[in-house]
Amino acid sequence: MHTKKFLLILSILSILFYSYSCKHEPDDIVTPLPENCDLNGVTYPGAVVPILENNCIGCHNSQINNGGINLTDYNTLSNLASSGQLAGVINQAAGYTAMPPNYKLDSCDILKIEKWISDTTFNPPGGGEHPCDPDTVYFENDIYPLIVSSCATTDCHDAVSAQDDIILVDYASIIEHGDIEPGNPDESKLYKKITEDDQEDIMPPPPDDPLSSEQVQKIRTWILQGALNNKCDEDCDTTNVSFANHIWPLVENNCLGCHSGATPGGGIYLNDYTNVVTSTESGKLWGAVNHFPEFSPMPKNGNKLSDCKIRQIQIWIEDGTPDN
Repeated sequence: MHTKKFLLILSILSILFYSYSCKHEPDDIVTPLPENCDLNGVTYPGAVVPILENNCIGCHNSQINNGGINLTDYNTLSNLASSGQLAGVINQAAGYTAMPPNYKLDSCDILKIEKWISDTTFNPPGGGEHPCDPDTVYFENDIYPLIVSSCATTDCHDAVSAQDDIILVDYASIIEHGDIEPGNPDESKLYKKITEDDQEDIMPPPPDDPLSSEQVQKIRTWILQGALNNKCDEDCDTTNVSFANHIWPLVENNCLGCHSGATPGGGIYLNDYTNVVTSTESGKLWGAVNHFPEFSPMPKNGNKLSDCKIRQIQIWIEDGTPDN
């Protein structure tokens, strides 16, 4: 009889100890990665889009946008990701509406979305700084202005012209219509087009100037690094502004695609120092980058230059537009 009581007490103590230990796991315990779950090279088009299409977009699209949420709109998705809401709903965390409503995504899909969120620099709702890594090529800082200036132009691949039904006006369209293979530039249509040897197939097409070797390398590196929709806060120097280090890189990345070649936009050349100064002296450059009403806003079809970059142009002009 005493033996039975002892065993019963021992059993109860074991259960209580197990229960306590489960609720008080050490902080450094890491949940093991699910078997066959590859988190290398996770990208928006390659990993996130298929998960959303299979589980979410049926209820959250442009026609059926339950809760006013359209997950086919990248801006909407990025806002949900940057605010923490996307991670909250797919983890079905307390305080969030569980999504999908009738089941939970498998752990690998959740980890892929979380990996994409952590790898992608969104605009944080409350501000925040994301300094640029000199070894990283950023979509919003480096690639988007270049493609908008060189490809998403009138009579080419803007939303209106859409030559060959190809549009290259934002991240989603560049990934889709450029047939970007993250991690593999040589299999990406956009990269093959800008490095084409045949003058009938190369982009931008003649008589426009081809991209420089440096610009081509930027696109190659961006694809090799996963073709992420990322951005960073540039270290914007307004104390030692020079044409070579500040103004020309700005013009080359944001303006040169439209304002070079045989038929420059608006008949304005910005392909060298002399022509940049000519545009500056006429007031056209300053009016365009500031989006003044009487000027055509520049970069055309792209984002307005940052306040700091506009300030750099102002300082250079006030210094007498030196060739320094």
